[in-house]
Amino acid sequence: MHSHLVEPFILPYLLLIQYVMFYYTSMNSPPSHISMFLILILLTSPIHAAETGSSHNLFVLDKLDEDSALVYRANVVTRDGFKDLFFGYVDANYRHKLTDSWSVEAGYRQAFLKLGDQWREEYRPMFSLYWRDKLWGGTFSNRHRLEFRYFEGDAQDRVRYRNESVWRSAKTITDYQLRPFVEEEFFYDITGNEINVNWVTLGVSKSWAKGKKWKLGYRLQSQKFNGEWENRHMLVTGISLFLF
Repeated sequence: MHSHLVEPFILPYLLLIQYVMFYYTSMNSPPSHISMFLILILLTSPIHAAETGSSHNLFVLDKLDEDSALVYRANVVTRDGFKDLFFGYVDANYRHKLTDSWSVEAGYRQAFLKLGDQWREEYRPMFSLYWRDKLWGGTFSNRHRLEFRYFEGDAQDRVRYRNESVWRSAKTITDYQLRPFVEEEFFYDITGNEINVNWVTLGVSKSWAKGKKWKLGYRLQSQKFNGEWENRHMLVTGISLFLF
């Protein structure tokens, strides 16, 4: 479904406003009338799409010392609900802490994209810069990532910049002690000189044992195809393991 009335990169700010109002007015009680009204607007707006899918993530951090760690990630993505598994990746990275707020990361990702009945591989060296601090009674992080994308076959190689912002609440909600979070990320294709992907994710996470955490969320993903923006509703799951 195409969105002509609202540019997709406006959506994260609308959702963030709604989330903050809910957080500061009704965290431990039913949502306020204002929050419910904003939710209704967002769910019935022209950007609401019928496409569905899911993204399932594994994150492993193996701490080497106080300033460095090895980081591993894996991901599989479906479309048409859970029916069509069409994308996945694995990566390995080295992370080093520069200051209390800044850290850098360098690594390599092997990605796989299904095109028709065939799978195309992508070879992706990556470099990232992270910043973390306190915000609104929680933690806020911003990641700048530069990706060099080399494709199998005759597809044009590309360079891409990705910016991700994540806010995690320091407070928990419900008797299950769930911790809310909100994420926003946009993709800027340097080779094509355009922003072609943007998504926002709202969800909760919970630690179930020392060094083990799961997350569950909803993502609205907007992606540009042939000059038109298309949206997809995504179920997001994740498991994080911290090895010390």
